[in-house]
Amino acid sequence: MYQLVLYIHIVCAVIWVGGAFAGQALAVQISRSGDAMEMLRFGRRLETLGSYVFMPVAIVLFIAGTWMTIQRWSFGDVWVAVSVGLWVLSAVAGAAYLGPSAKRAVALFEAEGPTSAAGRQVIARMYLVSRLELVSFAIIIGLMVFKPGT
Repeated sequence: MYQLVLYIHIVCAVIWVGGAFAGQALAVQISRSGDAMEMLRFGRRLETLGSYVFMPVAIVLFIAGTWMTIQRWSFGDVWVAVSVGLWVLSAVAGAAYLGPSAKRAVALFEAEGPTSAAGRQVIARMYLVSRLELVSFAIIIGLMVFKPGT
């Protein structure tokens, strides 16, 4: 059973981290293209992906990780505690900042047009937060692989 839950945990991590990385790569390309309509479409897609893909996957990932920790590890292990802390920060950033910001950017683009400076500013801040989130994902992956302190 542990192996199955580990598999689920890893698949969820691949979807979440891979999706975040792919999103950043697309964001860079779209920003450089100067295509205002593509920026609007991308904002809408990010909002949908966040709500219907990343949030559910992050929750399943956490549940699987919690189950594995209860079975074999301890929440007192440094690598587990730091990973959980970074997961919480990422989940809060996604739910409290990235999701609402994507909605705000889309609303700005719809109200002011696809060249909205305010909409682009919101998207630029989202990119920064997302890049910081990718750094935290890299740290979590390192902690999971190397399990310092064990």
